[in-house]
Amino acid sequence: MLGGALRPLPDGGWRLPFHPQDTVTSETAVHGDHWAQWLAAPCPALLLRGTASQVLSARHAAEMTARRPRTTHETLDADHFLQLRDPEGVHAAVRRFLARL
Repeated sequence: MLGGALRPLPDGGWRLPFHPQDTVTSETAVHGDHWAQWLAAPCPALLLRGTASQVLSARHAAEMTARRPRTTHETLDADHFLQLRDPEGVHAAVRRFLARL
């Protein structure tokens, strides 16, 4: 999955375009209770979830939708990486969401 992200070095080697610790820091930051932030935004929201997501359960997505007014929830037949697995489905969902605003 990272193959396309590798960058060539002048000496012929390869490296990531970021430091691996950045990934660890980012992953750590997403864990925890984020309800206050989710519920604070008054604007319409589109919540996309993959049927095989290892990160966002159907139950949690349903709760997010129920608790936050003006949230549209769509499920796509993919894992958590929707934009990679089903880019056309993501585009279609965003177009539908924007058309309803």
